[in-house]
Amino acid sequence: MIISHLGIGAKLRRNILLPIYWKYVKQWRVIEYYNKLKEYQWNTVEENQEIQQKKLYKLIKYTDQNIPYYKKMIKEHNIQFSEDTVFKDIKKFPILTKDIIRNNFDELYKFRDNTYYTNSSGGSTGEPVILYQDRNQLEWEIATKILFDEWAGRKIGEPMVKLWGSLGDTLRGGQSFKGYLRQKFYGATILNSNRMTDKNMYEFVQKINQVKPGLILTYTSSIDTLARFIQKNNLSIHSPHAIMTTAGVLYPEIQKRIEKVFRATIFNRYGSREVGDIACNCEKSSGLHLLPNIHYLEVVDNDGKEVAFGQTGNIIITLLTNYTMPLIRYKIGDRGILSDMNRQCEHGFPLLEKINGRIKSVFINKFGDYIDDDLFFALFRLKENIKKFQIIQETVEYIIINLVLIDKTKLKDVDKEFREISQKIRKVMGEETKIKYNIVDEIKPSPSGKYMYSFSRVKN
Repeated sequence: MIISHLGIGAKLRRNILLPIYWKYVKQWRVIEYYNKLKEYQWNTVEENQEIQQKKLYKLIKYTDQNIPYYKKMIKEHNIQFSEDTVFKDIKKFPILTKDIIRNNFDELYKFRDNTYYTNSSGGSTGEPVILYQDRNQLEWEIATKILFDEWAGRKIGEPMVKLWGSLGDTLRGGQSFKGYLRQKFYGATILNSNRMTDKNMYEFVQKINQVKPGLILTYTSSIDTLARFIQKNNLSIHSPHAIMTTAGVLYPEIQKRIEKVFRATIFNRYGSREVGDIACNCEKSSGLHLLPNIHYLEVVDNDGKEVAFGQTGNIIITLLTNYTMPLIRYKIGDRGILSDMNRQCEHGFPLLEKINGRIKSVFINKFGDYIDDDLFFALFRLKENIKKFQIIQETVEYIIINLVLIDKTKLKDVDKEFREISQKIRKVMGEETKIKYNIVDEIKPSPSGKYMYSFSRVKN
């Protein structure tokens, strides 16, 4: 039997390199948590609810003893809680919004060790907020990705293509050597989708045909753009076992087009920077499986009251793995529908029937290149004085940026940031691009009620 070098590399990564790296070099519990998730998936729904109940109670008890904001909330709202009644008790907590996090930031965290790091919320509202996360949360997040990849047919270390945004690579004009080595180590080839020129997309097609990945992980809008390009130019493309889409709504017509071009099964993953990957479908389920040992998810109406199964409401998340900065009943900014029961497969995980997440926008520069809106979000997401933003492309060479500032007295600092941001935008949109900044008091949602932090008026 002849074993390809590709097979040897995947087995080496899966059985030796990555386990040793995670356990002994990084001292992470990724494999331990992954094995737990594999075990939990065959539990009954009731058994997983018991695990969730214990973890939820443990988290609330910890916040009552250690996190000033929650101490105050528990006292002000006279919240009594116990392990037996915790599913009812948690509904007494007020919903946590981004404004509340900003206004009470110093009372929402406690460093337990030196494994904490800074992150920010995602782009669904254009209203980023800075958060502290820790190693325990990161370990569970990596384990979750491995499980979801496995559902889509990819084992640890096997070749994968990520059609993904990389701000650093875009501004550098190419990939760093360190990034290249990281890809080889994990078995993931990254194709930078922040800027999709005709030349780039031809190269993407060639790379996919060369790597022959079993899985393509991609932004929904990026794979749709590539699928249109392949159709238009009548190109031949390798058919992976599966394509996993994320960061955007997977509309039926988009799914149909991707399936036709790539001849592959589509998996849909839902997650956010704040709480990691939340849900994903398996091969037999039409809805998305939730992981009850990592999140406690509610769907509520605008008054914060739980809606019935099958009804649309606001998604509220309690993250069970981050004790450095716990998020209890966090309003993530998306709407969805919970299913009352999973009868489609053997997994003992509850189902999120549908998600109405944000719609990603694609800008077009004067050269005809497609620019993913994630590039613009990355420029603003860690700016402490920017409360909310919106980027509007009026023409191929004219962009308007509306900003709501936290402190208008710091305009001098903002002016400096404007120049730096404009320089980066012009690098991808063209040096002649005119950029207008508006400091506003409010950014209103569209007439449909959906807020979009970016959109283009240029006809695609």
